[in-house]
Amino acid sequence: MTAIAERRSAARIDKVFRVLISTEDLGDQWYVARNISTSGMFVEMSDPLPLRTKVIIRFQFPGDEAAICAIARIQNHYYLQYAADCGDLRALSGVGLRFLRFIPEIGAPVPAERLN
Repeated sequence: MTAIAERRSAARIDKVFRVLISTEDLGDQWYVARNISTSGMFVEMSDPLPLRTKVIIRFQFPGDEAAICAIARIQNHYYLQYAADCGDLRALSGVGLRFLRFIPEIGAPVPAERLN
């Protein structure tokens, strides 16, 4: 069997969490994100946004007012099929996002160490 070379340059964390994605056309919508790295992540979307669409992603931590924000671009569309525990075939669609840059949350207080 031939080994397939890993194309990813950054390690992935396979963690499921909610993100708020904002676009000019659709406004704010909550999605489920997973498989995050320093350069991007996978977001489940039943109706994926067009390729190259720029979005703002907010990572909100439970019980915390602060959020991490990033500007990202829709890089790829994915449609995954897998077998569930009961043997049924299931499917999942989504997008691969590439982080372009991280930005401060709008309205968030500026940390004291960044004021000087």
